[in-house]
Amino acid sequence: MELLAKGEWEKACEVFDEMLQKRVQPSVVTYNSLIGFLSRKGDLDKAMTLFEDMGRKGKYANGVTYALLMEGLCSVEKYEEAKKLMFDMEYRGCKPQLVNFSVLMNDLGKSGKIHEAKSLLQEMKKRKLKPDVVTYNILINYLCKEGKAMEAYKVLIEMQIGGCEPNAATYRMMVDGLCQIGDFEFGLNVLNAMLTSRHCPRSQTFNCLVVGLLNSGNVDGACFVLEEMEKRKIEFDLESWETIMKSACNEDKGASELMTVLTSPRI
Repeated sequence: MELLAKGEWEKACEVFDEMLQKRVQPSVVTYNSLIGFLSRKGDLDKAMTLFEDMGRKGKYANGVTYALLMEGLCSVEKYEEAKKLMFDMEYRGCKPQLVNFSVLMNDLGKSGKIHEAKSLLQEMKKRKLKPDVVTYNILINYLCKEGKAMEAYKVLIEMQIGGCEPNAATYRMMVDGLCQIGDFEFGLNVLNAMLTSRHCPRSQTFNCLVVGLLNSGNVDGACFVLEEMEKRKIEFDLESWETIMKSACNEDKGASELMTVLTSPRI
């Protein structure tokens, strides 16, 4: 509802009450909008009241309804209640969907409980639910944030084997994660796969890779990344330029080749 998007709860309630007075039955989408707004505010008592009202009026909650309530519970650190709500869905005739598992996985990731999040992935598969790129990205994101980029890479391979193609976010998190742990050579390999898939990293990722490759002595790799940046008209930040110029002045790191790329009139 547009009023909720503007944060005008009271006016939204007036419209909702007017609908009821005119015997216009609110749709599940309408209920979801109200429940989502309340859940985000942390007003779960009102959200649950609306949820029960849906049932009384013969409106069947869907996966999104439960996901909104679960997100609200997780936001106030009630993970176990959110988990119970998901597994209660089936008793109410609503089969858990990817979005419901994703809510729980995201909360576990935030709490650093990656192993439990991975267990949920297996639970999904047991239930014949095929994880999508969003599901896999949740795991990859938190693994990389915890400095477990190589474990995240195994998840990336797993998703590809399962027929799920990585998207731009997948590759970006993966390359950033590898840069974070200082594995710039492997980061370059993933960058190649990313570019082959016609996705592009952020400028900060390019910057980090070039500097890291230079510091590890891989001038050819750094020049390749520079050329790819030039093709996409991506520029360096000041700090990266300073680091590159220092590296360019070091004869042991191929200064002449690097300076040729750096002084190209197209960069």
